Amino acid sequence: MKPNMKFFISILLIGFSMFSCSSKDNEEDFWNWFSSNQERIYKFENNQEEVFDELHEKLIEIDSNLVFEFSKIRKDSTREFIISADGITESFPAVIKLVEKAPKLKKWEVKAFRQRNSGDGLQIVYDDSLKIAYDDIYFRHKKKLGKLDIELNIRNYRESAEMMNATYILLDGLIGEYDMVTKINGIEWRKLEETQKDSLYKIIKLREIVDSLK
Repeated sequence: MKPNMKFFISILLIGFSMFSCSSKDNEEDFWNWFSSNQERIYKFENNQEEVFDELHEKLIEIDSNLVFEFSKIRKDSTREFIISADGITESFPAVIKLVEKAPKLKKWEVKAFRQRNSGDGLQIVYDDSLKIAYDDIYFRHKKKLGKLDIELNIRNYRESAEMMNATYILLDGLIGEYDMVTKINGIEWRKLEETQKDSLYKIIKLREIVDSLK
């Protein structure tokens, strides 16, 4: 029996249409879910593990690299909801697209990428095994094609995932995730020799140098 080509083509078109709508509506589906659950998410401290697990699952449906942060409740009773690519360049478009489609929400300000912190005293502590602050990091740099290659000199540096993760968090806080990825070309890691500090910049200076590239 000959196959019914019209029926076969119709199935293909329906399948393609369903796939296209599913792909197209991922961001809309996310924000519909977020809007419906915004009060529970706003008070996430009441059930943090469950809320964070749900939010993580919803975000990775859009892009497997997406992560998030919340601010504390601010004086105007709003929170910041920050959607991040976790420093992975390939996922930047997914962050931008998702944030662009965010609805206006009374208690939320949605932002793309980890933001700069205005203060200079940020410190990261992992249990009792690691403590690192801006004061512990010095650097030198070279400009190359509108970006920077930097050599970090870190007090008590040891090669470990915890040390590198903590340093990246500090750098994101210093210049912001977007500038960290788009303006820093490469990083070399060294243990700080205290006798060489005078020939290096304090890491706080990196803000000014990155901004001079814009």
